[in-house]
Order: sequence, then C-alpha cells, then structure tokens
Amino acid sequence: MDIMSYTKPYLTVPDQVALLRARGCDIGDQASAEELLTRVGYYRLSGYWYPFRQSNQVNGETVVLDNFISGTTLSAISELYEFDRRLRLLVLDAIERVEVAMRFQVGHTLGSRGAFAHTDPGALSKEFAGQFGPPPSMEVWRKSDHATWLFYREKETNRSKADFVKHFKAKYGLPLPVWVVTELLDFGGLTILYSGMLQRDRDAIAKSYGIIDSAGAGLGGALQDWMKNLNFIRNVCAHHSRFWNVNVTSRMSPNKLSPIPDLAHLVDPGFPKMLSRPYASLAVLAYLTRRIDPTNTWFSRLRDFMDSDFPDSRTESEMGFPDDWRDLALWGPAATPTP
Repeated sequence: MDIMSYTKPYLTVPDQVALLRARGCDIGDQASAEELLTRVGYYRLSGYWYPFRQSNQVNGETVVLDNFISGTTLSAISELYEFDRRLRLLVLDAIERVEVAMRFQVGHTLGSRGAFAHTDPGALSKEFAGQFGPPPSMEVWRKSDHATWLFYREKETNRSKADFVKHFKAKYGLPLPVWVVTELLDFGGLTILYSGMLQRDRDAIAKSYGIIDSAGAGLGGALQDWMKNLNFIRNVCAHHSRFWNVNVTSRMSPNKLSPIPDLAHLVDPGFPKMLSRPYASLAVLAYLTRRIDPTNTWFSRLRDFMDSDFPDSRTESEMGFPDDWRDLALWGPAATPTP
C-alpha cells in the first residue's frame, strides 16, 4: 500500500475557525469558538463533528465529505462533547464499583486456597498455568499466561509506593499475599487473574452476583466475557477517548448474555448494533452494580442523565439503545432482585 505524504498546513486557531465556517458549520460567536478550540483542540473535536458531516454513496460505499450537513452548529458539536465527557465519568463510577468488588471476590476466593495461591499453578486453571502438573515442567510453565502475569505483577510490586505495600515488604518480605496483590491490580490484570482461576471458583463468584443458568449454577464464563468487555470500556473512558458511539471491538458473546433475563434483550437479532455500541456495556454495568449493592442507584442515574442531557442533535440508537429501553425491568425498580 502506497503511503501518502502529509501536506496539510499548520493552522492557527482563528484559521481553524475559518475552515469550519468555510465547510458550512455555523460557528456562532467568534471568540467563543476560538475559546472552545483552544480548550479542547481541533483534532479531538473532529471526532465529535464526524457524524455531522455530509456523505455520498460511491460504488455502494459511504464516503464522508469534509462539508457539514446544513444546519450544523459548533454549539451542537460542543454539546455532544460535553455529554460524552460527563457520560465517561458516570461510566467510570460504575466500573470502579465493579472493580473494587471483584478485587475482594478474587482475593478472598483465591485466599481460601492459600495466601499465595496466585503464585501456585495448582490453584489455577491448567490452561492459564500451561497445563502445569505432575510431572512438573518449569519450562512449560515459563511460557504460560500465568508466568507472564506474575512477571508484570512483580514489576508492579517493585514500583508501588503504597504505604501498605512498603509495610508488608518491610515486615514480611515478598511475595505479597493474594488479598494484597489484588489491591494493586488494574482492571486488565484483575480480568486476567479471574480468567485464570479454576472453573469452580469463577462460577462461585459469578453466582454471588446472580449470574446463573436456569438450574442456578454460576456462569463464570459469562462474567469472564463481561469483564473483558468492561476492561475495553474502562480504557476508553479512562483515557478520555470518545465513548458515546465508540465501535466496541471487545464485544460480549450473545450466548454469555442470553441466559440472564434482564440482559437477554441484548441479543435481539432485530437490533444487532446493541453489542457493537456502548449500550450493551451500560446494561451490564446496570446489572452488576445493583447486584454488588442492591441499594445502588447507578442504573437510575444513567437513565436520568440520558433523559436530561442527551443532545437533541443525535439519536440514542447511535449508542445502541433500543427504542423501548426505558420500559425494561433492568432500568426500573422492577428489575430482578439479587438472589
């Protein structure tokens, strides 16, 4: 593939405003437009004005043009940006609750198998530990996901300046017990460790959150699938990236959602966009936060936020929301109670 030379010129902020005006965007007050571009940046905002741009069909494919759809205002673009910023903060609030609860569950469950169970291949799944077993093969284990995970945990421990880590290292040395290690993990590291636990341990944790099949057995595979998705969402939001209509590349599997009555609507074949846009992740967060804490009202805060702050210039379907989502039990007081 041939690589083009980048020839676009440097533009001052007033030049950027002039370019937007020339392409058909109503920029409103000049000073306010310059302030917005100076505060947020032309390139960051361009992701928010992308859906406001004109498009043509060429040989069956959609080609997005530089010019804006008639009636587009910089004020509407700014409103969408602010909505997305506040939405990310709301999502991070829910993910924090899930992450903290899962840190306890993973540390507590593995801790019951030994203070250092996270270092013991025998306390983890054979797939994670590289089929480690009798006769022991250190060479096989060194190439395992478990060995890689432990390598990064050692680096995290050495870098940590947390007082509780300093205290433990000074008093007991290393390694840290699993219930301390889980407090150092980021969401990705926690997800990997949960995925590497024994099946019965993963199922037990899932069951504690009401993630069960029709017979009442825990669905650890479902929770594992959801956590991988939420790790993607967490990274998008934590790095201040555009979230409201992001293409979710780490999508949840339909068969990991369909057994849960409150989430079965996510696999509606008539609305395939739900799994590739944020709505599915928001629904899972609504489900988990209420099961972690039955008094938690995150689900209603999100519903109220959508009612009050969603921009008039866009449609909720662009986020993957079905038309009747407000009527679903998941988003109201009639949602299935925690078992």
